[in-house]
Amino acid sequence: MADPGRRLYKDTGVEYVRDVYNGGAIRTWSKGKRLFRSREPHEGEYVWNGIICHQCYMSPIIGSRYGCLDEKCYVDLCETCLQKTEHEHPLVEYLVPKQQYSFEQIFKSVPYLLNPNSEEKIETKTIWENGIKCIGFYFSAHWCGPCQIFTPKLAEVYKEAQKMFLSFRIVFVSSDNDEESFNEYHSKMPWPAVPLDSICLIKAYFQSSYIPRLFIVSSDGKILSRQGVDDVKPKGIEALKTWIQGETVAPPTADEFDWEDIYCNGCNTNPIIGQRYHCSTCDNYDLCSTCAKKGHEHPLELVPQQTEDEDD
Repeated sequence: MADPGRRLYKDTGVEYVRDVYNGGAIRTWSKGKRLFRSREPHEGEYVWNGIICHQCYMSPIIGSRYGCLDEKCYVDLCETCLQKTEHEHPLVEYLVPKQQYSFEQIFKSVPYLLNPNSEEKIETKTIWENGIKCIGFYFSAHWCGPCQIFTPKLAEVYKEAQKMFLSFRIVFVSSDNDEESFNEYHSKMPWPAVPLDSICLIKAYFQSSYIPRLFIVSSDGKILSRQGVDDVKPKGIEALKTWIQGETVAPPTADEFDWEDIYCNGCNTNPIIGQRYHCSTCDNYDLCSTCAKKGHEHPLELVPQQTEDEDD
């Protein structure tokens, strides 16, 4: 895109017109102005990469971000534009990822929870009342194969925790695409769910890039685990007992680490447990420590165990 003076505004103008809210790109360009702009973040300000203000086109939004709770609206605003914008639905502030918030703040966009065994609507605050120490936010979906495998395991552990009166709760945050799939999948779970049309702010806060995923949040807002699935698989109920003490589950040792979905090309062990060696010369070639000791025609590299900070 260029003005009569041939100043280039954007060489990929087609993509910008396609992506920008309500055709605002053309109106802005016609005034001889650049469409997207931003500024340097101040200390402590969060940068919402990939998120554009639909009024001033700040890209990315820096600092506070506001959006609409109505699932049919796609509205993002910066703090400055919030003061100047009238909208037909309530606008709320997004939670900043990795900052600590109370249960009440995390659930502020959730009007009620859904009972898995009926159409009953549960008052949201009941999930953290009576001294609950931890809540697990379970991101999962009906269409996800690994989720279908893990959910029964988690349900078994959760029922055991309920029998022991552990101060621990779980809530389902769905990645399903329709109500029918959501309802069918939720009916197999012993815990409540966030309504499908109320998950936007929670998803933006936890920023889960894959499923299944279990985030553990303590009553003081600390995220005790972002890899709750990997904690529950080997530890079971002991992981929950650790969390309600406000502690994190010790990571597996090098000999215990589960390389999920990675199999050994030597002995076909699936998954590899313990140290994993990779050949960068061969196509998608991995060996367990036992097979690596037998040697390989190319150099092998020891793959470092993933840490929680590297998870996303």
